[in-house]
Amino acid sequence: MKLLRAVIAPVFLLAAVSFAQQNQQAAPPPGDQSSYPAETHKMTTAEKSDSPSANGQPVDLNSASKKDLAALPGIGPDYAQTIIDARPFGSKEDLLKKKVIPQETYDKIQNRVTATGPKKQSLPEGPKH
Repeated sequence: MKLLRAVIAPVFLLAAVSFAQQNQQAAPPPGDQSSYPAETHKMTTAEKSDSPSANGQPVDLNSASKKDLAALPGIGPDYAQTIIDARPFGSKEDLLKKKVIPQETYDKIQNRVTATGPKKQSLPEGPKH
């Protein structure tokens, strides 16, 4: 019986530590994620590594989520919201033309972003008379 306890106790301890570490990672709020992450949120390494940019894919300035934009180097939640508010972009250089981000920040992300997504919101066509 003592041997069984000696084997089981460490297993439970490891399971508890593993569970506690999983709960420490911030999860996005359910539903509308347009405000996630908040301006005061510091993204974890896990959050940043789960983004298109971290996986070698370009991030589209016109359609990317706030989280995907915030994961770009030098951007963060505040600039991400500024980018979203300045949409649409005809090209990635519009980030500078519209004075959305400084040149130094643009230099960090220029090879990681595109502006190929929808350029403008189209209104539904009304009835033709």
